[in-house]
Amino acid sequence: MIFIHASTNRGLEQFALDQIGEIPKDTIIWLDVEKPSEEEINWLKSAVSFEMPPREVFGDIEISSKYKEEGDFIYMNLSFVIQQKEDILVEPVVFFIKGRYLVSLRYRDIPTLLIFQKRAIAQNMHFQFPEAIFAEIVKIEIDRIGDRLEILGRRIRNLRKEVFSEQSEEIIKDLSYYDELNITLRESINEKLRILSHFIKSPRVNAQTKRDMKVALDDLHTLLDYTTLYMDRIDSIQSSLLGLISIRQNEAVKVFTVLATIFLPATLIASIFGMNFKYMPELHWKYGYPYSLFLMVSTTLVLIYWVRKKGWL
Repeated sequence: MIFIHASTNRGLEQFALDQIGEIPKDTIIWLDVEKPSEEEINWLKSAVSFEMPPREVFGDIEISSKYKEEGDFIYMNLSFVIQQKEDILVEPVVFFIKGRYLVSLRYRDIPTLLIFQKRAIAQNMHFQFPEAIFAEIVKIEIDRIGDRLEILGRRIRNLRKEVFSEQSEEIIKDLSYYDELNITLRESINEKLRILSHFIKSPRVNAQTKRDMKVALDDLHTLLDYTTLYMDRIDSIQSSLLGLISIRQNEAVKVFTVLATIFLPATLIASIFGMNFKYMPELHWKYGYPYSLFLMVSTTLVLIYWVRKKGWL
């Protein structure tokens, strides 16, 4: 499906595919493409010379697959982080800039694009260059990454307090989720730093957009520092959690060891007097049974007193 948005004096207006001929020639057009059909791919190729990239290229990490500049077009493959309740998705979006056109190709809903569309309509934004639309989308995504990191920082601080009150399975799951989210955001930031560094060097990008992207790069560097800080905090919480779990395990082992030590002499006495050798002197002794009980109880009580005096129990 192709959504056509034209930047007019009234803001960002949406047109149907068969209305594209009615848009003035000097108007900037954003073609937002979602799960295109074969017919739509052919139309994009004939209308704006957009070549559909192979689907496997979407997951490539090489900069040659992320950023390409040939002739009169710029091709970029940017990843957008989509945070769900128990999962973190990284969805790639291909951006293609040529002439007055900006093409965005995606295979699912991208919250950043929806936010941009609503904001552009509500604020009657007008764009003189297609790369300015791309820059605005990038700035919104950077703001969303910053918001996620701010929330992540608060949750990490709260989690640090919870670790010392309980060491439950839920805390371990939360810690793993926050760690994965932080790493994913860090990878997304690094990718954008690489792509935007090439983008601002392009002679095809206007000066105002370059200035905006330089500010965005500074913001990304700041956010990258936060991800490093949160990595250290998460590692610190994990170390504290492992230490507390080890202490609890050691306490349990200590109790079992002390109990085994206390009852070991009694077990030894019972084992000795439980032997049935023919020539055991105590086998037919009248007071053998109470004597063995007395030995077991007395040695156990002595050991309990000694252990408690040492503070081991």
